[in-house]
Amino acid sequence: MPSWSIHLAVAKKVNKKLKLNEDLFLYGNLIPDVDKGTFITRYNAHYYNEKLPFPTVPQEKMIDINKFLDTYKNKLNNPLILGYYSHLLTDQFYNERVYTTRWVQDDNNNIVGIRFNNNKILKIDIDDKKRLKRKYKHKDFELYGKHLFNDGYVSIPKNSNLIKENAIYLKDKFLTDELIECRFNYLKNGFADFNKLNFKEKLFKHNYKLFTKKELDELFDECVDMVTKKLKKLV
Repeated sequence: MPSWSIHLAVAKKVNKKLKLNEDLFLYGNLIPDVDKGTFITRYNAHYYNEKLPFPTVPQEKMIDINKFLDTYKNKLNNPLILGYYSHLLTDQFYNERVYTTRWVQDDNNNIVGIRFNNNKILKIDIDDKKRLKRKYKHKDFELYGKHLFNDGYVSIPKNSNLIKENAIYLKDKFLTDELIECRFNYLKNGFADFNKLNFKEKLFKHNYKLFTKKELDELFDECVDMVTKKLKKLV
């Protein structure tokens, strides 16, 4: 849900208080967004549960945080696994805010519209709703993440060998050395290019659709506080 830049910025700020190994914790915050080449899907890596509908938006599914914690109950002292947990908490936090404040439902809990930050509502056709929902939420979070990156709030992991040594603790060991190196290569050589602001993004600096800049800043700070509190119980 949030962009990699948001995940890494949240992780960086959380870790200022937790003082975990930075490389492991930062990389852990990217793990669920698995790359092509793994046999586990992003859906499974995020522990989404078809039988766990979102309470107030039944058409949306929740991340099964408890299942993750049970799966890794003996590995929760590892910064890589704690980073994984941080990613899931961050996704669930942003999901909750988007689902409950931006998706418009009818009396039968069907999602029939998108509410923008000016309170205007775009009615959406059921066959096109997935594409439109993804378009608008990803656009806001991607742009916000770019600004976090360019303003110096994002750090990236640097020690790939350390990640490889600890990736063995992942269930099913789905991250191979080759995939880890591929991701590190992207973080080193392509990530900055992805986060460059184009002319329009510079001209209309914070041209968001779903949330205002102030709301996104508040969401970020609230998420950091929530994740920090959750992880402090484990470290």
